[in-house]
Amino acid sequence: MNSSERSAAGLRAVLGRWAALVRRGTASPQQRPPWHVITAASLAGAMTIGVLGLTGDVAGTPVLVAAFGSSCVLVFLLPDGPLSQPVGVIGGHFVSALCGLVVHTLMPVEWWSLGLSVGAAMAAMAALRIVHPPAGATPIAIMLTHGGWGYLFTPVLAGAVLLTVCALIHRVLMRRFSGD
Repeated sequence: MNSSERSAAGLRAVLGRWAALVRRGTASPQQRPPWHVITAASLAGAMTIGVLGLTGDVAGTPVLVAAFGSSCVLVFLLPDGPLSQPVGVIGGHFVSALCGLVVHTLMPVEWWSLGLSVGAAMAAMAALRIVHPPAGATPIAIMLTHGGWGYLFTPVLAGAVLLTVCALIHRVLMRRFSGD
């Protein structure tokens, strides 16, 4: 084997290892739920966001924040997961909102204070064992919209409770119709 053949063989080996690494890194470790679960969860998430929006319209005060969209992903698609439990959904959003409001009250809205509010929310959720990843967006929403202390109750607490009630109803209905 001459030097150009050795170089080509070496290059093929390196490219082969790289391709295998890319395939491993891009393969999804998640199993696909059955189609009836996907359909029911997606409809429940859509209806829950609709209910939150409608409730806010009827009440004349918002009960919907963007982070509730990602909360729906967890509570409807992964309802039995530790990050989807009611105490985490309600407590995580509430504590995160509290952190955002404290930082917003004491500091200007800057890149570093936004980061500080999210870091404080993460620490508080972890310390209280109520981690809910979508709640990490709640302090950002508060600071960017200049939400006042009332934001803690509406939309955050009211919305998180209503979302959780919808999730619990969905869970009961899914168990009833699946025979569990």
